[in-house]
Amino acid sequence: MTNISSVFISYSSKDGRFVNQLVKVIKEMGISYWKAPEMIPAGSSYAREIPRAIRECEVFLLVLSKSSQTSIWVEKEIDSAVNYRKTIVPVKIDEVPLCEHFRFYLNNVQTISYREDSIQGFAGLKDQIKKLLQVDEIEEYPVTKQKNLKSQNGRRRSSERRSDAFEINKAPKECQYCGGELEEIGVGIFRCIDCKKENYDYLRTVRNYLEKEGARSVAVIARDTGVPRNAVAYFLHEEFLEIPKLAPERFSCQKCGEPIRTGYLCDRCKSSMQKGSDKDLRGKWYTGNSYK
Repeated sequence: MTNISSVFISYSSKDGRFVNQLVKVIKEMGISYWKAPEMIPAGSSYAREIPRAIRECEVFLLVLSKSSQTSIWVEKEIDSAVNYRKTIVPVKIDEVPLCEHFRFYLNNVQTISYREDSIQGFAGLKDQIKKLLQVDEIEEYPVTKQKNLKSQNGRRRSSERRSDAFEINKAPKECQYCGGELEEIGVGIFRCIDCKKENYDYLRTVRNYLEKEGARSVAVIARDTGVPRNAVAYFLHEEFLEIPKLAPERFSCQKCGEPIRTGYLCDRCKSSMQKGSDKDLRGKWYTGNSYK
């Protein structure tokens, strides 16, 4: 099975033994995951990478225990997950009651209990992840059929967007510096076993470029990064990328010119488009027009 989405694992290092079992289960499902510290790129920091990983994940998996409830990092991660409106799936591994601030965060959130029955607990977790990530649906329908699936409001389903993204986003097959073998150490990050240098997939390459250079036209991004123009256009158009908040540059809404950090329309024009008044704009983007 192909990796189809991302699960962020929030946990206390004191629960590492259980987390290792959890990672094994997720890998067997063929689902990509993110966890610290091994997925923190060399030269980066927890404060930089963790919020980004949470923002990009589909499911926030919380290992709930006495240790995690006293971890300042876990508390910060939950706060970030709530801020980004992520789906939180708590897995309870001991019987310690929830402290006050965890009760606040997890109010009305269904908890999966591992402590009572480990086999049933993992089975329930797998079912929940499959449901949230629509794993069975993606396995059942090939990409050509997915393109005909529409949600009730007429927008493309998240499973369809993920399928398209993985088809367009290419991972390096060998080190671009020495031709050596690569190992994946993070989402879109690959380290060469021989020279130890980091290589990136298309999406991470463009993201790194935007963080350094700020807003640029699609043609310039493609030229400077070597990522195909259609892939750059897709990532930006479908909002897989955004200009950093502190960067002075902005893209421009293709309809009204309002400054935006991602996509091709501002929120106001998106609302108008959903009503059917601006359907022709989507085709214009794929002709290769610049954001500027």
